[in-house]
Amino acid sequence: MSRMNKIVWVDKDNMIACVQAGIRGQDLERDLHMSGVQSGHEPDSMEFSTLGGWISTRASGMKKNTYGNIEDIVQGITFVTPTGTFKKNEHWPRISAGPDFNQLILGAEGNLGVVTEAIIKIRPVPEVQQFDSIIFPNFENGVKFMEEMSK
Repeated sequence: MSRMNKIVWVDKDNMIACVQAGIRGQDLERDLHMSGVQSGHEPDSMEFSTLGGWISTRASGMKKNTYGNIEDIVQGITFVTPTGTFKKNEHWPRISAGPDFNQLILGAEGNLGVVTEAIIKIRPVPEVQQFDSIIFPNFENGVKFMEEMSK
């Protein structure tokens, strides 16, 4: 799978991309950024884990409230089993014709076969990214701040 690590195509009109499942998260984002887009999915293991791994484990990311979990990002999957290949030909997220086989594959952890390629949602790279920090005089004030922020 490590050699299946390329972006096959990027469709900026429909904001989707077809990506091979062996691509590591940091490589995916770097390569998407060259086209001015990103997936936004950032699990803690981003530099080591792969798109196929995210799909197989139904991964969540740090920015899930904005970009969604992997099941919200994946639009289509190419899935290889011992008896053949499954590929959802439609590139839109939902159809009203029976069960969605993608939902069976997401989180199956390789028990049913191997994910080789996925069509994912993409978004434009933000024009500005700003990072900041707050220093508290003590731990208790920091905890109070976090409690208030969560409300």
